[in-house]
Amino acid sequence: MDTFAFCLLGFFLVGYFVLGGADIGVGMLLPFLGRERRLTIAAIAPFFLGNEVWLVGSAGLLTALFPVLEADLFGRTWGALSVLVPAWILRDMGLWLRGRRTEDTWRTAWDAAIVAGSWGVAASWGVAVGALIGGGGPLFAVTTCGLFALHGAVFATVRLGTETARTVARWVVRAALLAGVPCAIGAGADDLATTVPVAVLLAAVLAGVWVALSRPAASEARGGQAGNGSARDGWALAASALAITAAPVLAALNLPDADLAHEAALTLAVAGPMLPLLIAAQAWVWWTFRGRVEKPSYL
Repeated sequence: MDTFAFCLLGFFLVGYFVLGGADIGVGMLLPFLGRERRLTIAAIAPFFLGNEVWLVGSAGLLTALFPVLEADLFGRTWGALSVLVPAWILRDMGLWLRGRRTEDTWRTAWDAAIVAGSWGVAASWGVAVGALIGGGGPLFAVTTCGLFALHGAVFATVRLGTETARTVARWVVRAALLAGVPCAIGAGADDLATTVPVAVLLAAVLAGVWVALSRPAASEARGGQAGNGSARDGWALAASALAITAAPVLAALNLPDADLAHEAALTLAVAGPMLPLLIAAQAWVWWTFRGRVEKPSYL
């Protein structure tokens, strides 16, 4: 039962980073992904609320299954979490309110809220994970900001299909390789035996993202093979999703031992059967909105 409980919690947390990381990354790069920002936001509009369910589920499972571990984690990461929650609220306020009025000043202010909130969420996760892997919070914040931004840029490339988004993604993947990977090693310097293998795998995956993003432009220049480019963008998205799991994986590898709560069996009996329904609903949303964005959304 202990193994199933840890796996269930880990699945929810990884699900949040992979799914929610895309819309957070788009928010971080909003000023750079195109002049029509309502179109850019439309790329994440169908997904961002559903993606947040995974974070809420992670927090609920942690509280119900491992209350002692929850107290320990919150005690060690309270500073990061005290920034993460307001940043999360600020970002969501920006997404909901920017489209309610048409004045340029109004939309510019809420665009700034989206960007600031998204960067705040990404950096806060870095500080929180850094506190677990050796105290290098600011260093690991560089890593998480790079990974969130990359995932968002690649997601925008797939959804918008613009060369602007692809160019931004190429720049971000270079930054993640040159700065994010070394910072991850530095943040986990107290346990290099754990940190270095994860960092090496992360570097390999990021290199794969770079290759996938760099080839479409060359093939299109030779013959305009748009289908090939789209396929490679999809591979790049899969690789960036894999890369962003480095954060929760390093956190999990550095968690202290924890015992299950006495009422854990009831929680697992309820959460276990609900998981396939959540996965099915999430898959339906992503399949329904799998096409490229052609017009602004309700946001």
